[in-house]
Amino acid sequence: MSEIQLEWLDWSVMGLYAVLLLGLGFYFRSFAQQGLENYFLGGRDVSGFMSGVSYSATTLNADVAPAYCGMTVITGVFVYWWYISRFSLALMIGGILFAVFWRRLNIFTSPEFYGFRFHGRYAEIMRSWVAIRSAFIAVVAWSGAGLLGIYKVTEPLFGWDKLDVIILVVPIILIYVSMAGFKGVIVSDFIQSIIIIFSSLVLAGAVMIDFGGPMGLYDALYSTFGESVVQWHPPRSHELLGAFGVLVWAIGTSVGYGGDVAPMAGAMEGQRILSCKNAREASKMYIWTQIVLFLMLTLLVLPALGAMVKWPGLHTGEINKELAYGMLLMEYLPTGLLGLAVIAMMSSIMSTISSNMNFGSQVFIHDIYREHINENQSEDHYMRVGKVAMAAIVGMAILVAIAFENVIDIAVFMLGLASTELTANWAQWWWWRFNGKARLAASFGGPLIFLFNRFIVFEYWIHLEDETYIIILSSIALTCILWILVALNTKPDPDDVLVKFYRRARPLGWWGTIPEKAGRPAPRSGAIRDGFRLVLTGSVAISSAVISLSMLYTAQWNISLISLAICISAGLTFRKWYRPYIDSLLAEPGEADA
Repeated sequence: MSEIQLEWLDWSVMGLYAVLLLGLGFYFRSFAQQGLENYFLGGRDVSGFMSGVSYSATTLNADVAPAYCGMTVITGVFVYWWYISRFSLALMIGGILFAVFWRRLNIFTSPEFYGFRFHGRYAEIMRSWVAIRSAFIAVVAWSGAGLLGIYKVTEPLFGWDKLDVIILVVPIILIYVSMAGFKGVIVSDFIQSIIIIFSSLVLAGAVMIDFGGPMGLYDALYSTFGESVVQWHPPRSHELLGAFGVLVWAIGTSVGYGGDVAPMAGAMEGQRILSCKNAREASKMYIWTQIVLFLMLTLLVLPALGAMVKWPGLHTGEINKELAYGMLLMEYLPTGLLGLAVIAMMSSIMSTISSNMNFGSQVFIHDIYREHINENQSEDHYMRVGKVAMAAIVGMAILVAIAFENVIDIAVFMLGLASTELTANWAQWWWWRFNGKARLAASFGGPLIFLFNRFIVFEYWIHLEDETYIIILSSIALTCILWILVALNTKPDPDDVLVKFYRRARPLGWWGTIPEKAGRPAPRSGAIRDGFRLVLTGSVAISSAVISLSMLYTAQWNISLISLAICISAGLTFRKWYRPYIDSLLAEPGEADA
């Protein structure tokens, strides 16, 4: 693929975008500098819609375009099962079963949770560890993956090397985030989401016109590769996305989700919840995240179906599959619109890095620096230290981008490492017997089990097909057994710690005599069951919308209409059940806010 040169119009569009971001920084500067809550949580006055759009833009890192389009040219139409399995149930679980309780705590950072859920040194260790892994492992890895993702697209397209990408992207982010704080991140994410959606629509439309409409694209796919690439469901076995893999990812990313909002797979999630104006808006944040994220991902991957036909070597492996997105941009977008597509890619990485910078510095100064290094300083002092931490996080992310070559390697490794301890995340909210020792066993033992499985058991002893999926499932199961044994064979945390936590959070689940000692009503019987019913309904509604749109793009009218009917039916049912269920969680006076 030959390199192309951006024209003056492309550079002008990109320049205007940079000016817009810097303008946002100056606009929100005075608000952000008024205090730590303004700088890091937007004054706790963000709507669920704005927070959800922001989180979806943050989740859509720059590594997503080359990685997801690369998966599409191997799988075909059913690639949507990759993101449905990863996000559909998980985000709904977070929104229905946990968001209300996280926002009710009214804490400043998500790692702060561990400081009062557990007892003594176990609480201190967990709070510090979650803060360290969030600020200096998770956000660094995902920011580095984003920088690498932009390079994967722009290097073959424009001849940019990693240094060019860093010089073009990083300074702008550092300036506007350090000035604007979290409110600027939220607003810029909204603008960036619009750019990403519009750019993807233009590219999807151009591909569709080139193939003569949906029927032409379907015929081209079918005649070139056969029925397997146009079917709506994944095959039983596939090198990237078989039915078993879909099941494993659904389990591995959904079980335990929501119980920890600073996981290694998406550490800035807690910041979105805690910045919402109330608990109801925090719940809506997850729902809007899933709707907007699925829309952006669907529009992103659909044009890659055309790339399969135009360059069959992408499907067979003769051409690096992660080049598909860049090849599409070069083939279909004219001057001006090509600059817009570059901005869309920059938007995705800027959204991710800006969120990571703001969140990473927040937990560093609150849960590490102020807690253990330098107490009782002014807010101005902590904001200055936070800005230094932002620069350090970006510096480490640059090192990750330089060190790694494959985007998907970073993503799969981080997701596998994060999934092992997920079952413990539900236990810490729903079971009084889960103690600090069990939490440590899950948080430290789980990743060690995953690494042992990955690099010892399956590297040298056992060799199977779909090893990645087996490694993840077995690591989750062994970690769950580990923390249950530890919890049952050690003393529970003191009653005064559990009572204090229960009064503040009023969680669901099995809390024995703790509600009575706390002077609070016991959790409603069946609340978790009803919550999962609502989760499944909402997941079906949004997922079937994705299937319907994808089938529409490939002229599979019957499946598209059936999926649309399921979407409408499940959506109306979800709407009917949602408000009464959230009202039941906000049962105490003053909390059932509109």
